[in-house]
Amino acid sequence: MNKSPYQLRYSLLLISVFAFALTSAQQALKLTSIVTDKADGAPLSHARVEVRSAEGNALAGGALTGADGKATIQLGKAGRYTVSVSLLGYRKHSGTVDLKSSETMAIKMAVDEKSLGEVVVDGLSPTEKVARLAYNVSLIETDKFKNTTMDLASVMDRISGVRIRQGGGVGSDADVSLNGFSGRHVKVFIDGVPMEGMSSAFGLNNIPAGLAKRIEVYKGVVPIELGGDALGGAINIVTDKSRRTRVNASYSFGSFNTHKTNVYAEYTAKNGFHVSLNAYQNYSDNDYKVNIDHYTDFTNNSVVYGDFEVRRFHARYHNEAAVLKVGVVDKPFADRLLLGFTGGYEYKETQNASNMNWVYGARYTTASTLMPTLTYEKRFDVLEGLHVSLNGNYNFGKSYAADTASCNYNWLGERGPDKSAPGELSYTKYHYRDHNGAANLAIALFPAPGHSVSVSSTLTTFSRSGKDETVSKPEYDHPQKSVKATSGLSYKYDYRGIWNTSAFVKNYVNHLEAWLDPDGGSNYRDMSSTESYWGGGLATTYFIGKRLQLRLSYEYAYRLPTSRELFGSGDDIERGNATLKPETSNNVNLGVTVRPMDTPAHRLTIDAALQYRDINDYIRRTTNNDNGRASSSNEGGVRSIGGDMSLRYTYNGMLFVGANFSYFDMRSMMKYKTGTQSLSLNYKERIPAMPYMYGNAEAGVSLNDVVVKGTLLDIHYMMSYVHEFNYEWNTYNNSELEVPTQISHDINISYSFGRQREFTVSAECRNIFDERLYDNFKMQKPGRSFAFKVAYNFNK
Repeated sequence: MNKSPYQLRYSLLLISVFAFALTSAQQALKLTSIVTDKADGAPLSHARVEVRSAEGNALAGGALTGADGKATIQLGKAGRYTVSVSLLGYRKHSGTVDLKSSETMAIKMAVDEKSLGEVVVDGLSPTEKVARLAYNVSLIETDKFKNTTMDLASVMDRISGVRIRQGGGVGSDADVSLNGFSGRHVKVFIDGVPMEGMSSAFGLNNIPAGLAKRIEVYKGVVPIELGGDALGGAINIVTDKSRRTRVNASYSFGSFNTHKTNVYAEYTAKNGFHVSLNAYQNYSDNDYKVNIDHYTDFTNNSVVYGDFEVRRFHARYHNEAAVLKVGVVDKPFADRLLLGFTGGYEYKETQNASNMNWVYGARYTTASTLMPTLTYEKRFDVLEGLHVSLNGNYNFGKSYAADTASCNYNWLGERGPDKSAPGELSYTKYHYRDHNGAANLAIALFPAPGHSVSVSSTLTTFSRSGKDETVSKPEYDHPQKSVKATSGLSYKYDYRGIWNTSAFVKNYVNHLEAWLDPDGGSNYRDMSSTESYWGGGLATTYFIGKRLQLRLSYEYAYRLPTSRELFGSGDDIERGNATLKPETSNNVNLGVTVRPMDTPAHRLTIDAALQYRDINDYIRRTTNNDNGRASSSNEGGVRSIGGDMSLRYTYNGMLFVGANFSYFDMRSMMKYKTGTQSLSLNYKERIPAMPYMYGNAEAGVSLNDVVVKGTLLDIHYMMSYVHEFNYEWNTYNNSELEVPTQISHDINISYSFGRQREFTVSAECRNIFDERLYDNFKMQKPGRSFAFKVAYNFNK
C-alpha cells in the first residue's frame, strides 16, 4: 500500500483548514476581568465569570479565573453586555458594560456571611466538584498535553494507579490496568457512555489528548451515573462542552514514519445552533527495532538462538476517523440536544501473535465504523433541581481478517518455502460485522437542600455475523449475541459540605446467545441464558477543615464478561470463551487528600489510598506458546491488597512537580487444583502479567515572553518506572518468564506565539535513553523516538 497519498491528502486538508481559520477570523474584542477580595485585595481563583448580551440575554462567553484572579473572554463584536461573577463564599456580582474595544474591568467580591455556615458545592468548578465526591477518584487536566503528540492512553499512563498495556507502536491493542486490575476489569467511558462497542479506530491509543477536557479515574467503587459493571474501577473521559467558536488544527511527524493530523472545528450561534467536527488520522510504519532470542533459519531448517536486534517489517498501520455533531444548546427544552455521526476506517498489518515467539509477514485486518450518536441533557426547575441526561450510540461497522500467505516468515523478514496449505496461523478470509450498541440514561432529583436521588441505567448490546471464504464453520450459522443491562439507584446526603454519604444498589442483567457445549465437550447446540444479579455499596467522605478530606467506600460488585472475552477478536489471534462466568468482588477503599499549602502562589496536594479486593471467578487472559493465540478463563479466587500515593506542587501557575507510586499484592487464593484435592503450585502466588509496583514523576515550567513578548515556552519532563514482574506463572523462578525492571524518560518542549498565542510548535523525545520497554506479556515497545508538531488555535 502506497503511503504517499495518505500523507499528501492530510497535509492538504490541514493547509485548507489553516486557510479557512485565518480568513474567517475577525478582530475579536477581549474583556478581561480581574476578580479580587474586597477586604484584602487578594486575587480570587476559580471565580465563574459569565458574559451575556444585554439584549436577548444570549450567552456570549464564560471562563474561570486563574491563580492571578484574571479571566479573559473573547467577544465577537462591540455592544452592551451583562457581566456576572460568582464564587463560593462570596456575594454574586452583576453589572453591565458598553464594550467598544478590548477592556479590562476590576471586580471586587464581598464575602457572603450567610454562605459561610453552609457550603454550596455548586459554586465550585467541575473539577473541584468531582474531587469532593465520596468516591476514591483522581483527576488529570489535559491542557498541558495538548501541544504534545500524546494520545489519551499515554496521558492516562501518568495517573496514579493506572498502567496502559500496549503491545507495540501506533495502532497496537491497548488495555487499561487500574490498581492491579487488567483492562477488562476497568470500564472506560466518554462523557458517561461506555467505549466497549467502539472499534479500535477509536481506541484510547488513537484518540488525540486534545479531545478531552479532563480525565476522571474512579478507583474501586464507581458512581451509578456511569452505570457500568466495573470491578476494578472506571475511567471517564470528559470532553470540553464550553460554548464557543473555535478551530484547532495540528500536524505532527515523528520516528518510524509516523504522521498524525487532528482538526477540530466548533461553532455555536447566538440562537443556540451548534455544530462541531473532530477529525483525525494516524499513520506509522511501526518499523522500530526489537530484540529476539531466536529465529528460524529456513536455509538449514533450524532454529538459531542468541540475542538479536531486528527491525519490524510488517507492522504498518493507518486509521482515519471523524466525529460530527449537530444540534442546539441552551434551549427551553434542552441544555444540549445533539445528533452525531461517527465514521472511521483502519488498516493494520499483523507483525506477531499475542507473544513474540510467532512472527507473521502477510496477515492483516481492516475495520470500518459507522455509528450514529445521540446526546440529550436538561436541568429542570423542579423542587431543588432535576437533571436528565441520555446518551446513546450504535455501531454498524464491519471488519475483515486475512491470512492467505502460502509460506511462513522469520524475524529477519525472510520468506520460507511454500507450504502445502496456505495461512501463517490458519487460512482465513473472514468478513464479519460486530454490531455494538450502548445507551445510558441518568436522572438526578434534588428534593431538598443536601438531598439527592439518582437513577441510572446502561444498556450494551453485541452481535456478530460473518462468513469465511475459505471454510464454513458451524458458529457462522448460529447466533453470537450478548446484552448487558446495569441499573442503579442511589441516595446522597450532603451535610453543609462537611460530610456527604451515598448509598446505592445495582442490578445486573446478562443475556447470552451462543453455539457451544455448556459441559465443555463436543455436544454443541444453540444455548440461550438470561441471568440477573444484585450488588450495592456505600461511599462516604468527611472534611476536616479546608485542607483534609477522608474517604471510605465499600461495594459488592459484579463484572460481566465482555464481548471480546466471550466471542474473541474475530482475527483468530484471540479466541472467545462463551462459558465464562461473571466475576464477583467485595471491594473496600480508604482514601485521604491533604492540602498543606493552598494559596494563589503555592499549592501542594497529597493523595493516598488503600484498597482491598476479594474476588471470585476471576477472569484472566492467557497466551499460548504453541500457536501464539490468547484466550480468557475463570481462575477461581483472587485477593488483592495495595495502595497508591501521589503528590503535586505548583508555584504561581508557572512551575509544577509531581510524582505517584503504586503497589498491589494480587495473589491466587485457589488452594487446590480445580476438581481435585491436589495442592495447587500457584496457591498464594502473584497473578502473572500484572505489574505490581510502578510509579511516575514529572516536572514542568511555563515561561512568558521568551525571546518575543507575548509568547509562552512550556517544558515538560516525565519519568516512568515499572518494577520487574512475571508474565506467566513462575513457580520455579524461570528468568525467561520475567519482564525486567523498566525506567523511561520523556521530554516535550513547546513554544506558542502570535497575537493570541494561536500558533504552537513543539518537539518531543520519548524513551530518551533507548531503554527496552515491554507490555504485560513481554511484547516489546518502541525505543527512542522523536516527534515534531505544529498547531493552530483560533477561539472566538
